[in-house]
Amino acid sequence: MLPIDRALEGLGLGGSVQVLPVLSGYPSPKYINLVLRRDDRGTLLFESSVARPDVVAEVEKTLKTAGVRALDAVLVTHCHGDHAGGAGLVAAYGRERGERAPIHLHSRGFRQLSHPEASFLNETYELFLARSQWGLLEYNQLADEDMVGHAIRLRYAGYFSRTPKSAMRFVDHGHLPEGIVAVHTPGHSPDCCLYYDERLQFAVPGDTIITTGKPEEQGSAAYVVPIFWMGEVYSMAYLGFLRTIGVLRRFFETHEVRVIFPPHGRFAVTEPFAWCDFAAGYFEGIYRALLDDFLGDAKAGWRTRPFRACDLNPYIPSAGAHPISTPSHTFGMLCMLADEGYLSMSEHPHSRQITFGVEKMPPEGLVAVLLAQDPGPIEVFRGSQAAGRNMLPSRPRRSR
Repeated sequence: MLPIDRALEGLGLGGSVQVLPVLSGYPSPKYINLVLRRDDRGTLLFESSVARPDVVAEVEKTLKTAGVRALDAVLVTHCHGDHAGGAGLVAAYGRERGERAPIHLHSRGFRQLSHPEASFLNETYELFLARSQWGLLEYNQLADEDMVGHAIRLRYAGYFSRTPKSAMRFVDHGHLPEGIVAVHTPGHSPDCCLYYDERLQFAVPGDTIITTGKPEEQGSAAYVVPIFWMGEVYSMAYLGFLRTIGVLRRFFETHEVRVIFPPHGRFAVTEPFAWCDFAAGYFEGIYRALLDDFLGDAKAGWRTRPFRACDLNPYIPSAGAHPISTPSHTFGMLCMLADEGYLSMSEHPHSRQITFGVEKMPPEGLVAVLLAQDPGPIEVFRGSQAAGRNMLPSRPRRSR
C-alpha cells in the first residue's frame, strides 16, 4: 500500500485522476473517497456520498474547487448511502435545472435510489432480523417502533435522494462509459461492482477492498474485510465473497491493474494480489479458529451442545475485519457448513434465532479448498458499443 497522493504521483496519474475525500455522512468511516477522472473521453465521478444537504454542498464545493464545470457520468460501486445516496443530486452538478448526468450502477441495487423510503424500511427489518439470526436479539420481542424508530437507524433516514429509474444506466446491461469495464463482486452487498479504466489502468472497488485497518481512524493502514450486508441471506453472502476473491484474482491475472483506490482511508493498493492473499488468509483463519479454539474447547463442550453464531464471538479474532463485521462472516461460515451437512441448523419460528449443532466434525482445510476452486467463466461488463459483455474463460490459473 502507498499513500494515495504518492501513488498518483508515482504512476503519473495526477493529471487525469484526483481522489477527493468528503464526508460520508456516517460516524465510521467518517470520509469517503470520490474518484474524479478527467481526460479526452470525458469527466467521470466514481461514488457520490449521501444526500444530506451539507454533504451534497461539500461535494459540489469540492468539484468546483477542482475546476469541474459538469460531469459526464456518475458511477457508483453499490447502493449504500455513503456511495450512492446523493448520486441523483451530484449528477445534476453544473447542468440545467431538471438535467443530470447518467448514473451507472448494477441493476440489483437501483431500488435504493428509485424508492429510497420503502427500501430503507425493508433494510431496517432485515438488519434486525440478521442480528436475531446471529443470536444477538429475539425478533419477536421487538416492536415495530423498536426497529423503525431506533436511534441508529433514524440517523441514516433521508440519506438517499429519490432518483427516477430513467436517470440510471445498468452496467450489467452493457451501459458503461467509454473505456470503463465493471466486474460484479457480491458479498458485502448483492450489487457490488469494481470499475476499471482500461487506458489509465486504475480500479475503484467499492467496499470490497478497504485499507483502513480501523475504519474510525482515517489514517490507519491495513486491509479490512467488510460486513456482509442485507439481501444475501444465510450462506449466500459468504459464498459470494469467497467467489469474489477468486473472480478478482482472475481479473488481476488478465488485466494490468496498476493501482486500486479504496473508498475509505488514505492508502491505495499497488499490489492487487496482496489483497487476494490477505482476504483468503482471513477466511482460512476464522475457519481455523472455529475448529481449534471453539470446537476444540473441551471445557465448554460446543461439539456436543447447540450453539449460536454469537457464541463464537469470544473465539474468533476480529483482526482483518471491524468487530461489528466479523459476526456476519462467522454466521455465513456456519450456514455453509450446515449446507454441506457438517452442522445441523434450526431457526426458531418466532425469535428467529438460529442454533447449530455438530453432525460430524468439519474437515481440515475446507475453506482453503473452496477458495482454490476455479470461479468459472466470469463476466466483465463493457459499454454496448464495445460488445456489452465479455466472459473471461475458465482456465487453470497462471503462476505469479
